[in-house]
Amino acid sequence: MQIEAIYDHGRLELPGQIRFAHQRFTVRIDVPDDIIVTHEVSQSEDQARTSYTLPPEVAALSQAMADRLERIRNAPLPPDEQLPPLTQKQYNRIEAFTFRDEFRKMRD
Repeated sequence: MQIEAIYDHGRLELPGQIRFAHQRFTVRIDVPDDIIVTHEVSQSEDQARTSYTLPPEVAALSQAMADRLERIRNAPLPPDEQLPPLTQKQYNRIEAFTFRDEFRKMRD
């Protein structure tokens, strides 16, 4: 089905009361070539973007943070028996997320 829409500052405005079966899906948009504005990047602009180097102390801090994050990502999970019990607040949040998911399924 083809639908005519209006592009307005990053948003597509659809006509009328159109309802879709899903909340998220891929669409194909045909845009006339004369509407698209391209900006040619000069070689000096491109080099200026890629040739910047961080000060050594910032690069070292960044690398230390990246290493720490990698250690956290690769750390083994503790056995379930060693985990602390869930708090009431955590139970409430789990229940709220479950309710939200069920509500979304009803709307779709």
